[in-house]
Amino acid sequence: MPPTVDISATGGGSGGRGVAAEVEAACADQGLFVLAGHGIDAELGAAFDAARAFFGLPGDVKDRVPRINRYGYVPDRIEARTPSSAAYMGRSSLAAEYLDMGLADEVDLDAIETLGCGGFVAAVRGYQAAALGAAHAVLEALATTLGVPGFFTARMAEPQCRLRFLHYPPAGPLEDGSAPTFSTPHTDYGAITLLATDGVPGLELLQDSRWVPVSAPAGGIIVQLGDMLARWTNDRYRSTPHRVVGSSGADRFSIPFFVNPDPSTVVSTIESCVTAERPERYEPVTAGEFLVSRIDSPAEPYV
Repeated sequence: MPPTVDISATGGGSGGRGVAAEVEAACADQGLFVLAGHGIDAELGAAFDAARAFFGLPGDVKDRVPRINRYGYVPDRIEARTPSSAAYMGRSSLAAEYLDMGLADEVDLDAIETLGCGGFVAAVRGYQAAALGAAHAVLEALATTLGVPGFFTARMAEPQCRLRFLHYPPAGPLEDGSAPTFSTPHTDYGAITLLATDGVPGLELLQDSRWVPVSAPAGGIIVQLGDMLARWTNDRYRSTPHRVVGSSGADRFSIPFFVNPDPSTVVSTIESCVTAERPERYEPVTAGEFLVSRIDSPAEPYV
């Protein structure tokens, strides 16, 4: 079970410093933690309802929301993916379906409502706004641990965030007893990810060369660190490899919210993260360029 951090105590005074200390301990240890006290339970519940409604539509109806410029719907069919993707080479036809949405008009949410998902727009926009608020609190706690309060807030005027609805179909153990893998081991790309879970097991974390199941309650939010944050902190905080396996025999839904700064933000090492023992490891790069290079990589687990 990952550590739990109650983010409700952020702000000035000892409460904020206490949260920052808990965040630092979690980041240095496991690279992820369960977020408590976020206050967005209602918005999260509406988002899961919207996800279940969308994925419950017939396949030919969902296909009316095509993937364009990295946003839209991708079905749980291998032939719908990039055939050469390294994530699927040599694998069986096990795949998840997902829907990617941005903060603007990348996907026509009104059109999705007309397909049979009443309240979809309000659910998506409500959750995005609430999740951004929670993300700001987490990022400020991180900035405090690094001695640069306000650092991330100043770079989130027009954030490049992606909300993903994910549905993993039921899957049981393979003939040899092992669990089939939906996503190959990978790290997230951006600053942080708020991963909302439905309580069905499947997420695993790589620790000490072992895959360890990550337990989180239904409606829980797991904060995962991304590669961009690793660059910013000179690997003081590192993104942790993780994967999703299927062995419960039940449908599994999750909602990751990938939080990234303004695309023009230059990601260069924060000064407090450079020491004689840890010299600077990375060249500066804009956030937009970095994300494109990773998303278009053949190692992307969901293309």
